[in-house]
Amino acid sequence: MEFVSHDWINPGTIEKRSYQESVVKTAVNDNTLCVLPTGLGKTSVAAIVAAERLKRNMKSKILFMAPTRPLVQQHKNSFDKMLKLGLEMCVLTGETKAEDRHKIYRNMDIIFATPQTIRNDIKNGLLDLRDFSLIIFDEAHRCVGQYSYVYIAKVYMNRAEDPLILALTASPGGQKYKINEVKERLFVKNVEIRTREDKDVKPYVQEVKNEWVNVELSIPMKSIRTYLTNIKNARISKLMKWGVVKSSHVNKTQLLNMQHELAKKKTGIGYASMSLIAEIIKVDHALLLLETQCISGLTNYLEKLNKEETKASQRLQKEENFKNAVRLASELYDEGKEHPKMEKLIEIIGKELENKEARIIVFAQYRDTIARIAEGLADVKNAAPVEFIGQAKKSGKGLSQKEQTQILSEFQMGFYNVLCASQVAEEGLDVVETNVVIFYEPTPSAIRKIQRSGRTARTQVGKVIVLLAKDTRDEAYHWSAHRKEKQMTRTLTQMKMKTLEDFK
Repeated sequence: MEFVSHDWINPGTIEKRSYQESVVKTAVNDNTLCVLPTGLGKTSVAAIVAAERLKRNMKSKILFMAPTRPLVQQHKNSFDKMLKLGLEMCVLTGETKAEDRHKIYRNMDIIFATPQTIRNDIKNGLLDLRDFSLIIFDEAHRCVGQYSYVYIAKVYMNRAEDPLILALTASPGGQKYKINEVKERLFVKNVEIRTREDKDVKPYVQEVKNEWVNVELSIPMKSIRTYLTNIKNARISKLMKWGVVKSSHVNKTQLLNMQHELAKKKTGIGYASMSLIAEIIKVDHALLLLETQCISGLTNYLEKLNKEETKASQRLQKEENFKNAVRLASELYDEGKEHPKMEKLIEIIGKELENKEARIIVFAQYRDTIARIAEGLADVKNAAPVEFIGQAKKSGKGLSQKEQTQILSEFQMGFYNVLCASQVAEEGLDVVETNVVIFYEPTPSAIRKIQRSGRTARTQVGKVIVLLAKDTRDEAYHWSAHRKEKQMTRTLTQMKMKTLEDFK
């Protein structure tokens, strides 16, 4: 195995790979968007580019940004290993005193931070980007709308004497206009793209086996669905009669947009419609929990609605169909019945853990589901599950970023072998190699699907298992992500074949 040789790179720390060399060659000269699958060394590319910029001008500084503190700390740890002693590097957060941050900006060679901290310090006059010869934007697909990356990139390109931007992502999105927006906001001139199928990448990736496991809702669950669907359809029919909606097929985003528009009009029928829409949204969320999550999560939500004093909730409480749904869900919960996906998940993990060295990640959307999964796995032979969720919200539990980092470390050391994870484990964090990734529910997002799947098949054959409840929105979400991922592949392939000018 050959390793990268450079004045500022520690020998034996970065494997020499032709695709990385090609990306670096482009990235050291012009603003570049680097699209590499998860696990193929985006941080290594960043380290080599940083080393080269420092070699050219040791008086200049480098800024490395990532969306979360654990991810920022992870990149700092990687640079500590890869770059030689003599470089002053530190993680900077908003908790650091303003006067200390000012000194850090002045004295450090490489600074690692979240974009929110950097944006605030630029606006408050604590940071001048004039002397920075490189800014690295990790998870660059976030650089849309009002995200802090947008402001920072604009200020940097206007202020720096010798600016260079390196943008990193594993999944930039499937629509050309979205990718173009990222490129435009980050002043990108070159796009370097590699996929798992490229000849220079294939030697470094392993096969991913995909499995789709179908389950069917129980008869009582289908009865609950009927009760809730009757409520939803009756209200949509009324909105259609009033001319507020034209189709019975409306999603949550459309309903929220309608509420916003109706609020502007301030009419009697508008307020009545808004109230009906509020009921539809509440019932639709109950349907989502019933179809795709767990009985305990559904009963918690229905109990919450029963206690709410909003007009929408109080009207639902008087509805016979709603009373029947609540009663039946409570009976299932009291009898210890669960969603068939939960039973299937426990069966799958029990089988996978016959390999005592196995590491598994189970992704789920909601914290109630994650808690129930961890609880259900506690009695499975050889299983040592742990919840891995984001920080605490206004109500409910959460993990601090320090606790998240500790859990990942303990997962790597083998104290746990099943990570029951929310979206926080999808993006960027260096989770130890896993044998199996399980989607408790499909995600309609191609970006999230790619990020989840990228947690396996790095150095050994991996498996991705997706649980699907038949005849539910699970199926719609699965095919939505599938289409978007194919579109992303086509778009990236086209981008590889065209010059930037052709692609505009």
